[in-house]
Amino acid sequence: MSLITEFRRLIVHHSASSLDTTVEQIRDWHVSGNGWSDIGYHFIVTADGAVHQGRPIPRMGAHARGSNRDSIGVCLVGDNLDPENRWTPEQIDSLHRIIGAAEILFPGIEILGHRDVGATECPGLDVRRLIYGEERADG
Repeated sequence: MSLITEFRRLIVHHSASSLDTTVEQIRDWHVSGNGWSDIGYHFIVTADGAVHQGRPIPRMGAHARGSNRDSIGVCLVGDNLDPENRWTPEQIDSLHRIIGAAEILFPGIEILGHRDVGATECPGLDVRRLIYGEERADG
C-alpha cells in the first residue's frame, strides 16, 4: 500500500452518473469493475451535500492516472455534461468546505479538475472558475 507524505494537488471529479448514484455503487464500479482494492477517491459528495470518506488519507488514490502520487481525489456525484444531473448547490457548498480545509491543512495545495491533468472532460466544468471565479481561455 502506497502512502502519500505530501499532498500538492486536490483533483475534483464528477461520477458521470445520475445524482442518485450511491457511494456503494461507485465502490462496486471501482472494486468489481476495475479490480481495484477500494474506491479510487478519498472523498465522495452526494447530491444532498453529504461528504463520505473513500480511501483514507494518506493512502494513495486511484482517480487520475499519472497524478495520484501527490493528490487528494474528490468526486461529486452527478454529471455536469447532463443538465438534469449537474451538481447541486449543496454539493458545491461542500466542495468549498473541503477545499477550504485542504488549503489550511496543506498550504499551497493546487485545486484542479480531472480535465486539468488528463485527457477527459471530467468534471464537465472549470473547477477553478467555479471556486475562485478565475477566467481561463479554455473554460
